[in-house]
Amino acid sequence: MSRPPYEWIDTDANVERAAERLSRAEALAVDTEADSFYHYFHKCCLVQVSDGESVFLIDPLAVKRMPSLGEVLGSQKAVKILHAAEQDVLYLRRDFGFHLEPLFDTMIAAQLLGKTSIGLASLLLAYFDVKLDKGSQRDDWSRRPLTERQKTYAGEDVRHLIRLRDALRAELESRGRLPWAEEEFHLVARRAWEPRAFDPELFWGIKGARDLTPREAAVLRELYAMRDRKAVEADLSPFRIVSDEALHALAKKKPTQPSDLAGIRGITPLVRRRLGDDMLASVRAGMALPESDLPAPPRGRGRNNRKTTAFQSRLERLREWRRVRAAELALDPGVLFPQSTLEALAAAGPSSLDSPGDIPGLRAWRLALLRPDAPRLLS
Repeated sequence: MSRPPYEWIDTDANVERAAERLSRAEALAVDTEADSFYHYFHKCCLVQVSDGESVFLIDPLAVKRMPSLGEVLGSQKAVKILHAAEQDVLYLRRDFGFHLEPLFDTMIAAQLLGKTSIGLASLLLAYFDVKLDKGSQRDDWSRRPLTERQKTYAGEDVRHLIRLRDALRAELESRGRLPWAEEEFHLVARRAWEPRAFDPELFWGIKGARDLTPREAAVLRELYAMRDRKAVEADLSPFRIVSDEALHALAKKKPTQPSDLAGIRGITPLVRRRLGDDMLASVRAGMALPESDLPAPPRGRGRNNRKTTAFQSRLERLREWRRVRAAELALDPGVLFPQSTLEALAAAGPSSLDSPGDIPGLRAWRLALLRPDAPRLLS
């Protein structure tokens, strides 16, 4: 019987052994699996680390202490290589206090090289003709035991990252874009988890919410808050309680009795039994809200300033400049300059470059590209 292509680590002693092996490496491929698709109180459920030879799958649900792993991942000696690192960085910092720096993000590298397909599977296929099995991507990683297919899937996500980094880094260097990438990597590595209290006003993010009447919006807000309470109680992702689409339909229909819940898409007999009374109570609360307290759609920041002729003229010039420069650099325009950054520049006008740190997304590498044309664009 052949050995599996990974080492499963579920004891403190084996974490120590794996950390000792990994501490010798100058590059470490890292990935995590979480359960956010299933649970309200989501968590990191698996940590995958490879030194290019061995692949370790570390079970944080079984291991009690991992300080030695944290020391290895926090060492300045080894670059940590991840794909789409931001979420992994946040989980590892929030759940275990790990800091991953220096860091190399293969997705960001691919974006800065103008790749049109930046998923890990696409990059590994293009560079090495390696085909990843993505069938376990949406699994509930908090369930135990994991299957052999899940373990193999998790291991393959880190097995090829180091050589992918080598290939992408060489391209970045040859095109003079490695400093761009390193600036982005540094910012990702420093990201910290920001706890957020539930905000009932986020119901405006539901598709179609802004098309509702104020009264319907009040009903939707009550339904949205009710769903969150139920999700907390059950430790389930809110969409697993009831879908956004169903909440929107309820707000439109405004049911007053149990029979009114029938025929609404997404409101199954099971949902009616579990939540019927709560949904009707939420509708009543929304209908009883005084007219003076009905919700209104939030306005964007600086909305009034952004209606000015000067703002619109600057924004048009910036967009055209971005279009031309993106074509010259073979970059996606949104990677070169995000729309939010262009709007902030247009709003600030000529004073933008006095305090570039106040402009969201205005990295040093973007500022260097913009500066020669800034007087004309921002006047």
